[in-house]
Amino acid sequence: MNDFLFKIKGEKLQCLLCPNLCVLNEGQYGLCKTRKRIKDKIVNPYSGIISSSGVDPIEKKPLYHFMPNSSIFSVGFFGCTLKCQFCQNYSISQYHPDENGQKTSPKEMVYLLKERNLKSIAFTYSEPLLYYEWVLETAILCHENNIKTILVTNGYLNPKPAEELLKHIDAANIDLKSGKDDFYKEICSGKLEPVKKFIEIAYKSKVHIEITTLIVTDTNDSIEEIIEILDFISSLSSDIPYHISRYHPDYNFNKPATPVSTIDKFIELSKKKLNYVYAGNIMGNSDTFCKKCNELLVRRNYYTTSIHKLDKNGKCTKCGTDNNFVL
Repeated sequence: MNDFLFKIKGEKLQCLLCPNLCVLNEGQYGLCKTRKRIKDKIVNPYSGIISSSGVDPIEKKPLYHFMPNSSIFSVGFFGCTLKCQFCQNYSISQYHPDENGQKTSPKEMVYLLKERNLKSIAFTYSEPLLYYEWVLETAILCHENNIKTILVTNGYLNPKPAEELLKHIDAANIDLKSGKDDFYKEICSGKLEPVKKFIEIAYKSKVHIEITTLIVTDTNDSIEEIIEILDFISSLSSDIPYHISRYHPDYNFNKPATPVSTIDKFIELSKKKLNYVYAGNIMGNSDTFCKKCNELLVRRNYYTTSIHKLDKNGKCTKCGTDNNFVL
């Protein structure tokens, strides 16, 4: 595994996990403040330290077309590859505990899932890709035990580690924060293209993907920007579910909360290019209708979900159309 996670660069080691490509001296952390050089390796000394865990409705991830109306075990971490100024989870994404804190091994995690008869796990809350080795090992063990694996991520990962991990992931919700590289550079201290590449790899790897954009007031809320995002998603498939979420002031950003009218406008615009578009952090625009006959398939009220006109293969029982569901 190590040949695609880091390489020797003179007397230093270069981390190859994410596009930051940090070059590290002995004992030095990368920009993520999570991965660290220890002798001739780059490791995550926090691996196995869990920030939070619990059973959630799968719709909370958000995943609307994957195992709807089911419960999922969510496990969270610390740290992030990006530094989004509006981060909604900054208390864990920009914080790190003691390296010697209590740790849970992948085997222990899978044992817990089996003991509680849980059928799926989400790697979520903060950025799970920084816990790459732990997540990969856990995902492999989950598949050996018929447990579904879900990734909730910013998608800021290099292609080789992405290809290896996504072999063992069943579904992912990926943040596409903007359609503009300047936004990623100035607001998130990152780059756009690696995220788009990750989404493409996930789609080609047959992972069920859904995409989320948090619309931030006066920041990424232009018509031009949403069209760029829609053009990219629809270039892969117009059947990819798209979640447009409302921002509220947090961390280092004090812009006003996104007007509900802005979310409604973007949803109507998005429906011209995509078949399944949903609102996040507000009421309404959360039900699924058949893309062909407009029959109500799934009703959602916050995280209460009821399935109406779907057969066991995820097709509309009225007209037989496949609506991109995994049941």
